[in-house]
Amino acid sequence: MSRYIETVTPDSLSGAIFAMEGVERAIVLLNGPTGCKYYHSAISDNQLIRQSDFDPLKYPFTWYFGQPRVPCTYVDNDDYVYGGEEKLVAALEFLRDNISFDFIAIVNSPGMSLIGDDIAGIAGRVLGDRPHLAIETPGFSQDVCQGHELAALALLRSIGFDDSVQVVPKRVNILGMSLSQIHHYGDVLEIRRLLEGCGLEVGCALCAGSSLDDIRSIPSAAANIVIYPEFGIETARCLEERFGTPTYVCDGPPIGFAATERMLEGICELAGGSPEAMLEESRTARARAFAFISRVNSISGMPNGVTYAMEGCCSELCSYMEALTGYLGMTLTGATVLNPQTSQWYPLLSQMVAEYGFPEALSVEAGEAQADIVLGSGNTIAALKAQRRVFVGIETSLPTIGYYDLVPKTFLGISGTMQLLECVINALPF
Repeated sequence: MSRYIETVTPDSLSGAIFAMEGVERAIVLLNGPTGCKYYHSAISDNQLIRQSDFDPLKYPFTWYFGQPRVPCTYVDNDDYVYGGEEKLVAALEFLRDNISFDFIAIVNSPGMSLIGDDIAGIAGRVLGDRPHLAIETPGFSQDVCQGHELAALALLRSIGFDDSVQVVPKRVNILGMSLSQIHHYGDVLEIRRLLEGCGLEVGCALCAGSSLDDIRSIPSAAANIVIYPEFGIETARCLEERFGTPTYVCDGPPIGFAATERMLEGICELAGGSPEAMLEESRTARARAFAFISRVNSISGMPNGVTYAMEGCCSELCSYMEALTGYLGMTLTGATVLNPQTSQWYPLLSQMVAEYGFPEALSVEAGEAQADIVLGSGNTIAALKAQRRVFVGIETSLPTIGYYDLVPKTFLGISGTMQLLECVINALPF
């Protein structure tokens, strides 16, 4: 029997909402009960702040319920029996007449998807030609990665692209980044910084803060780059089929110097940039990191052999393993795949675990493993601390324990690798 409370991972509904919340000046209207709203509004507002005022009295009780994001139709038992059209029409009319926006996405909760209301038709009658999208069925029991791609693909199908647009040399679109990733804001900043440091122009960061105009410019990119494969590979395939845009798919998010350098070289080869300035920055960072790591190692022999457990999606776990075991020589004792349904990277994860000599690690949940360091959600870390387990937790996924990152954090790229190494070195069991 499990001795800890496992993290309940976000599902496809969450993936769809967070994807649409990643569009600048968009309203995501949840057609569902209030119980489906509060978490999504809180996460969206915390991950991508768009207003300075958080006073609940500034946001109407009806539809918004005192939160600044993700209004909802607050359906009840009668609506599930007789249909929710009346509330949906009222919500859309309120938003149309009172809120400034560029785009509305109406996302049906799984329960309301069963009722059969024509939310696309209702939205069309109320909103007319104002940009909107209805996501009728958010995947029911699918995971957050699939929900993100479902919404991203629906958004792309709804956009009126200009097929005659000219490709801009060295312009790159970023795919596969979601508000459900813990350091989303800092992650996007670092990826943009690295690409621009290679002489590339970032066109659109799809569902990661870009505007509707940025999304319409997607066909002008010379290449697409997928940062988290589980969140973007189907979207990349769609764009490649429709516009012929070539894609660089990271074999895992760029965590660690080696993964970051591979990404820089790969995207520059595809899009025509020059990675030399960023590679030089990486070499400088490597030298600084080595100076600290060697001092710790000379005194204690660590981090070599220090045990760790982790949780995340498959490609994310591959990247952490390369950084922590491949670079630091640490020993993996347990791993939890948070989104097993999106499992196309599981064979690579299994292969890496076997090659590093930890074949049993995938059969031990992160929360059950004996480990000096646990990389996981704040929920997992808090649950283990409640058991008086002796370890150090590093938050790598949502939900967090509640730390406010005024300075943007990331574990991606050069800056993120240094941040990760700093966390690990300061967590070593001296």
